[in-house]
Amino acid sequence: MITRSISEARRQLSALIELARQGEDVVIIKDSKPVVSLRPVDEADLSLTPPVADQQMRRIVAWDRKQPGRKFASPEAAVRYLRAEMKKKR
Repeated sequence: MITRSISEARRQLSALIELARQGEDVVIIKDSKPVVSLRPVDEADLSLTPPVADQQMRRIVAWDRKQPGRKFASPEAAVRYLRAEMKKKR
């Protein structure tokens, strides 16, 4: 596994991306803690429909019952909305 600080990763981004494409684990750290990893993207990652976990679906249903006037085009749209709402509360 390769680890780099954010500033190192900025300078070496092209090389780190190439290493990740070749299967190397690349982790970027901040304050000595891992914050992100680089990995190759495959066809499954390009799916336009994000998976909805059971816990997420329960939250959607509970939220919907409290606000019956709010409608979403899809469960995925509701998940995106809930994620944005959760970020606001942090």
